[in-house]
Amino acid sequence: MKTSVTFLKSKYDRSRTIEKIMETDTEYIHIDIMDGIFVDRTVLSIEETRELFLNSQKKLDIHLMCEKPREYIEALSDLNVEYFTIHAEIKENVKELISYIHSLGINAGLAIKLETTIEDVRDYLDSVENILIMGINPGYGGQPLTLSAVNKIHELKECRERYNYHYQISLDGGVNSDTRSLLGDLDIIVAGSYICESDDYQAKINTLR
Repeated sequence: MKTSVTFLKSKYDRSRTIEKIMETDTEYIHIDIMDGIFVDRTVLSIEETRELFLNSQKKLDIHLMCEKPREYIEALSDLNVEYFTIHAEIKENVKELISYIHSLGINAGLAIKLETTIEDVRDYLDSVENILIMGINPGYGGQPLTLSAVNKIHELKECRERYNYHYQISLDGGVNSDTRSLLGDLDIIVAGSYICESDDYQAKINTLR
């Protein structure tokens, strides 16, 4: 299982938190970008993201909680991006955005909120490289995992096996040592406060793996 570390909540300031993540062997840094429209919070502008991660040696897992993500994708595509993940619930043409991400030579991810079912996104499953299940309401770190989200892991695994899809399955929100046992079928585990509010980031990552 791979890990992707997000830094919305931390006991350190943003720069030190990112430094500490860089010192670990996590496969990805998970970057939450919010536009204040899709969710009622604004986190990380394009300029701030570029400043923080222009020379990142770690692969970036960029989660766009944005109603109009194309401008962010275009502006950040020269960073070391593994996934641009857009939300299934936006009003934009999701298939066109997935194609645009692919045209840049970058993997496309699709995030689904708690109320969104696997049936709702079935038309996209054959064209993305990652499905990000939201285990919490998006926008704020430190929330407890909503257990109904766990069922989506098993549904997505079953769909992947049945139809020979190739997406990775990931989950974001409420991940810690208590909930880890529920997440055995994940390919990528996204964790934030459990790691970043500790003193030993690597030890916490090792526990999740």
